[in-house]
Amino acid sequence: MPEYDLIIRNGTVVDGTRLPAYRADVAISAGKISKISGHISGDASRELDATDCIVAPGFVDLHCHYDAQVNWDPYCTLSGWHGVTSLTIGQCGFGFAPTRPEDREANMEMMCRIEAIPMDSMRAGMRWDWETFPEYLDSLDRQGLGLNVASLVPYSPLRAYVIGVEDSRERTQLTDTEMEQIKHLFREGMKAGAFGFSADKSLEDRPEDGSFLPTHVAADEEFFALAEILSEFGVGHIGWTRDIPDRMGANKDREMLIKLAEISGRPLQWGLVMQIPGAPEMHREQLEWLEQMHRRGLPMYAQSMAVTVSQTFTMEDYNGFDTMPAWLDATVGSIEERTQRLADPERRSALLRSMEETGRGSAEAWSKVNIIEVAEERNYSLEGRSVGDIARSEGRHPVDVFIDLSIDEGLRTRFAWLDQHIPHPEIIRHPCTHISLSDGGAHTRYQTSSAWPTHFLTHWVRDQQVMSLEDAHYKMSALPAWIAGFRDRGTLREGLSADVVVYDLDQMALTEPTYDTDFPGGERRLIQKARGYRYTIVNGVVTLEEGAATGALPGKVLRSYEMAG
Repeated sequence: MPEYDLIIRNGTVVDGTRLPAYRADVAISAGKISKISGHISGDASRELDATDCIVAPGFVDLHCHYDAQVNWDPYCTLSGWHGVTSLTIGQCGFGFAPTRPEDREANMEMMCRIEAIPMDSMRAGMRWDWETFPEYLDSLDRQGLGLNVASLVPYSPLRAYVIGVEDSRERTQLTDTEMEQIKHLFREGMKAGAFGFSADKSLEDRPEDGSFLPTHVAADEEFFALAEILSEFGVGHIGWTRDIPDRMGANKDREMLIKLAEISGRPLQWGLVMQIPGAPEMHREQLEWLEQMHRRGLPMYAQSMAVTVSQTFTMEDYNGFDTMPAWLDATVGSIEERTQRLADPERRSALLRSMEETGRGSAEAWSKVNIIEVAEERNYSLEGRSVGDIARSEGRHPVDVFIDLSIDEGLRTRFAWLDQHIPHPEIIRHPCTHISLSDGGAHTRYQTSSAWPTHFLTHWVRDQQVMSLEDAHYKMSALPAWIAGFRDRGTLREGLSADVVVYDLDQMALTEPTYDTDFPGGERRLIQKARGYRYTIVNGVVTLEEGAATGALPGKVLRSYEMAG
């Protein structure tokens, strides 16, 4: 009988701890790493040749929204295609548990509006064989997974579960009885294996009726109560979504974040730190504040995207302008309602003024908005041109060009807003940031930021050399695993779970983004795959080989109580 289940031979091991890379074999048995050595003499049921390849810990993605998609896609693609072996859902305070049967539609509508997950796919693809948070985790366990999934307790559905959907978006105070019920349900979630809780205070995120999220109106004391409970368990973290960029008015939320970290005693990660055109020092001030927190002994981290974000969208369901009240008011409701509001002459001046006030009213700004696909033959000549270019040539305001074309085509015109976010090496390298941010499962028609591991390794590490490969794998695996509370993975160490990627860095590349209709109901989404990954291994089992899924489902629902020993 073979001594090991699997041996990866002749690879260069980059183990995630920032030790210098070294040549070694890696042996795996019963889902764990059994031995790492320069040459392993034993035999195995299967051997993989990793000559000229890097052998590294599987990537960890801390910020995902696969809460719906995981129901029909156990590999959580795109992430599964790009070497991610563990991820966290329940971010931004969004999710589907706990949810009463009568509130399912409302929760799906919220995810559709804010995270742009197709409504028809959710209706067709979600099993809804749960109501409580523990039942949701058990449902994922039963279905089988192609990678490991952990979950925070999302606070918006939790608050709605206790006081009702409408009240949860309006009431700022809870009764003592309601607060006790919320505390009970959060403890129940932690006992079931949750890795903390999440909330969203960004006014860019609004539900389908244009009102507020439950987390927007919740009093600070509610979150402090959850932080106290989190401290009792001693595992997990807090996921916090702030305005993007830091538009909190003299950073008025910072004292609250400090208090949450102090009460919980756990890592707190917030998003998003980024470089803002016209405010070149803002990100440096944010990073300095994070350094101050670490000097105070508080493990606080900021999320940082490692990919350039360009969004492809139509105004049928786009929510990227929701921070501007006039645009929010004009773009909620059905397509017919949106069209009527956008066409209303009395609203137009407010829409233009909002864009001017946010620095997006010039033809130069709209030169980054390209028309990539029109719906009507009469507009074919506009394809490939930017809104800014058309505005200049016709002597019109670019916002008028954008709105009028959208209305003319029933909001079906497909635009591409280029370079909405451009990563900055200073932010990526900073020790108080993590780059494990994909938004995977969300914005599926707009962007492919879930390809971040491949882009990070090829562009920033191989080509731009902003950091060593050893530091890169610490950033991609060990650091996010530590923040999340995954104590049994994130590095390649004997005795730890065998989540491994084997790839050829010289051959690694991204494919061109393309559309697929593989969501339930035939809904289309933007996808992007990769070349250069030889093997992805989850809990000791090969799940992808040369980019193709093997069909194996060795993934687990990660449970925090298994990490708390």
